[in-house]
Amino acid sequence: MGRRKNNPDLVNELIDGLWTMDENEFEEKYNSLSSSDMSTVTDAIYGMENERMSRMFDDDEDYDEDALSVDDAAMIWASNGKDEDYTFGYTEEELEEAFNS
Repeated sequence: MGRRKNNPDLVNELIDGLWTMDENEFEEKYNSLSSSDMSTVTDAIYGMENERMSRMFDDDEDYDEDALSVDDAAMIWASNGKDEDYTFGYTEEELEEAFNS
């Protein structure tokens, strides 16, 4: 297999469509990227997730453990390969249902 060329347009499409793109479509397009572009998309996803989490935990006094909706949790959970470390207190069934709705 030959070396893949960088595709900045597809990188931007994947980053912009992360929360709205069909999971299979996202994976198919992501897997067609060069390793450099994969790293760019992955770094952007982690950056968005870290930003969201830091906003949630900026002020411990105002922390509301229900601040992360099941829909948001489902998107983060799915974007992390449905890893049990990203369930945010929801069951996998709740997350799967929210992700598929």
